[in-house]
Amino acid sequence: MQDVVIASAARTPVGLYMGSLADLRSQDIAAMSMKEAVARAGFDSSQFDACIYGEAKQSSLPANIGRHGWLLAGLAESTAGFTLNALCAGALQAMISAFNKIISGEYSALMTGGIETNSQAQWYLVHPRYKFGPENACFHDSKVDVEIKAQPVDTYGELSAYTLADIIAANYGISRSELDEYAAASKSKAAAAIKNGLFKDAIVPVTKKVKKAEVVIEADDAAKAPGFAQLMKLAAVNPDGTATEGNIAPLADGSASIAMLSADRAQALGAKPLARMLGFGIAAGNPRLLEITTAKSIEKALKATGTTLDDIDFIDFHEPSAAYGLAVLKQLGQAAEKANVDGGSLGFGHAGAATGGALVANMVCRLQTGQGKLGLVNVGALGGQSLTVLLEKL
Repeated sequence: MQDVVIASAARTPVGLYMGSLADLRSQDIAAMSMKEAVARAGFDSSQFDACIYGEAKQSSLPANIGRHGWLLAGLAESTAGFTLNALCAGALQAMISAFNKIISGEYSALMTGGIETNSQAQWYLVHPRYKFGPENACFHDSKVDVEIKAQPVDTYGELSAYTLADIIAANYGISRSELDEYAAASKSKAAAAIKNGLFKDAIVPVTKKVKKAEVVIEADDAAKAPGFAQLMKLAAVNPDGTATEGNIAPLADGSASIAMLSADRAQALGAKPLARMLGFGIAAGNPRLLEITTAKSIEKALKATGTTLDDIDFIDFHEPSAAYGLAVLKQLGQAAEKANVDGGSLGFGHAGAATGGALVANMVCRLQTGQGKLGLVNVGALGGQSLTVLLEKL
C-alpha cells in the first residue's frame, strides 16, 4: 500500500466567537491557511490534484469553500475542489477521504482541511419564498440549529452542547466540582501553551485592516484562564444541570490546511514529509452516547494500524465539554495521562469543522520538536459520529 505523508500543516489562530477573526468571511480565513500550507509544502499549487475541505455552517455564502477559498488564495485554477460536511469532524473527514483517494491511486497530491466562522453564522427565515406572514416571520439562528438538530429530534431530542454534557455527567455520576476542576486545568494548559508560543510554528498570522491600520493576529485568542473558584460561581444553563458557560468549549473561528501526498509523489516534487498518516477509525452510534462512540473510533484506528495505546506518545481529542472530556479519559484508562497535555477545546475554543485540522497541525508541530513519534487525533462530532487519525513523525 502506498504511504500517505503530510508535507505541510498550517492553521490560523483560533479566534473566539465575536473575537479577533469575527469580521472575516469564511472564504478569507480558509484562503489564508490554504495559501500558507501550499507555500510550506514547497511546490507549485498546480501540482495539487484537488482541495477537499470541511465546513459545517456555510456562513459566507460560497457553497463550495474547497474551490472558492482555493481560488481566492490565488492558487492554481487547474486544481479541483469540493466541500464536505461532517460537522465538527469535517477536517478529519477531509483527511480520511484524501487518504483513501491516495492509497487507491486516484490522486497523489491533495490539500485538505476545515473552516468555520461561528461569528459569521447566518440568521434565516423558514420558507419565505413560498409563504410569508406572522406565523413564519421570525429569524432562526443557524449556529444554534446546526447544534441542537444534528440528529433526528423526534428520536433523540434536541441536543445542545449543554444538554449532552448534562446527560454524560449524569450517566457517569460526575459532580459539578469535578467538571470545573477539569475545565480549569484544560484552560490553564491551553493558556500556558499560548503564552509560551508552543504552537507558533503551526500558525499562519492573519493580517486584517481595522479602520486605516493593519492589525496582525499571531496567537490564539484564549490567553486567559479562569480558576476553579471562578468557574464554580457560574450558574448551570439547564435547570438541575451541571453544564455552564465555563465547562463547555467556547465557539470559535478559524481554519486549518494539511497538504497530503503519496510518498512517491512527495519525493518526485522534492517535498520533505513531516509525518505519515498511518490510518484512521470511524465509528457511529447513539448521539447521546458520544463518548462510547469515541472509544470505538480510537479502537478502530489502533486496530487498523496495528498499534496499541501503549505505543502512542500523545492523544489530542476535541473536548466539547468537561463532562465529555472526563468520560473519554475513563475510556482511555492509563493512557489518559497522554491526552490533551497542552489543553483542549475548553481552552482554545471550538472552531467547528476546523477543530480537527487545528489539532492535526498542533500535533505535527509537537512531533517535529522531537517530543514523540506517534500522535493520535480524535474528534467526536454532533450527530453521534467520531473520527480518529493516527500520525507518525518522519
